[in-house]
Amino acid sequence: MFGLSGSPPSGPVKKRARFIRRRKVHARRLVQAGEKVKKCIADRLNQCENNRVYIYGPYPPAEGRTKWRVVIYDPITGRRKSLCAETRGAADLLAVQLRRETETKPVLTVHEALAQWIDEKRPAWRNPDSVARHVENRIKTWIPDVPVESIDAARASALYLAVTKTEGKFGPLKAATHHGYLKTTKEFWRWLLDGEYIQKDAFAKVKPIGKANAGKQQLGPLEAKTLERFLFEKAKQGEEGALAILVQLYLGLRPSEVLGLTVGAVDGVNVFVNGTKNQNAKRRLELFAPVAKLLAKYCAKRPLGERIFARERDKQPSPNWMYKRLHSYCDEASVSRVCPHSLRGLHSSLALEAGATSNDVARSLGHSSFAITAKHYAKADSIEVGKARRMAGSMHAKTR
Repeated sequence: MFGLSGSPPSGPVKKRARFIRRRKVHARRLVQAGEKVKKCIADRLNQCENNRVYIYGPYPPAEGRTKWRVVIYDPITGRRKSLCAETRGAADLLAVQLRRETETKPVLTVHEALAQWIDEKRPAWRNPDSVARHVENRIKTWIPDVPVESIDAARASALYLAVTKTEGKFGPLKAATHHGYLKTTKEFWRWLLDGEYIQKDAFAKVKPIGKANAGKQQLGPLEAKTLERFLFEKAKQGEEGALAILVQLYLGLRPSEVLGLTVGAVDGVNVFVNGTKNQNAKRRLELFAPVAKLLAKYCAKRPLGERIFARERDKQPSPNWMYKRLHSYCDEASVSRVCPHSLRGLHSSLALEAGATSNDVARSLGHSSFAITAKHYAKADSIEVGKARRMAGSMHAKTR
């Protein structure tokens, strides 16, 4: 059209009109592209949900490039899986193969696999219910219930790093605790690999973080004597918690073994321990006479089958029963807090220093060998002192 003067549009006006037309075309193309992207995303979601196999091609021939590509999204991992083929016929065969693999492959979660693993190992355990709970706790504490295939090496490392920074009941999680978590999980993941539930062992290269303390923290000689005198005073006043801790100290029992003692297991100074942890847990031990006297008084005129300690409870309490009482007595006696297992260490150290043989100490603690005692409880200096005393005694006997 012409202007009012009848002359054609000038150059700037034409450029402006072309610019406006181009902007409209560009905007229309952006809308169309957005719709294509939305459709593409919807198609990908359908692929994941419906487990469909798609064949793309043919691609233009080029060096190092095939003509057809078969793509499917694995319903277990959510990852794309693809193979290449030279012809459409070969691509169809690959599509059938991929479809069969994904349709027959079950989705196995961590907790489901863990239940299978525990059922398989249960017959070999001496105390299956207790061990099963322990194993479950070691894995479920830090491994989420997700498909086992979804945990790769990077996620495994991240999970372990996270558990090393968590807080336990008595402060930061100790290195020995999360080392145990990792050890059990590694064994479980090797079982998954052997059973072909997974393609790669995600925990194979995960290394323990930190250094575990050798043995349990123990009281020094002065603190040990202070606590012993305090416990005797409390036990004479009729406090069963103090008596239970004295029994553990002088016999070297596990907390669960102390709480499992019945009235019928005590015969004078002899105590029959019916432990279940291993084949060495069942044993007869001799109790220190003053403690045996207090124990006999506490058990007088009670049924033989009744539990000695925490009898008011329907079931045997957990070791926390002794943890709480020992911590309370340590605070009242103004000594360092230790756990009941530390008393087993104190028992072994004092026995070695008094000249007991290593086999006697291991038997008292219910260990299969003294190597376990030395690893977890007995101090190195106590072992050396005990050896020196026995050697000196044997040399003295030879010279007589």
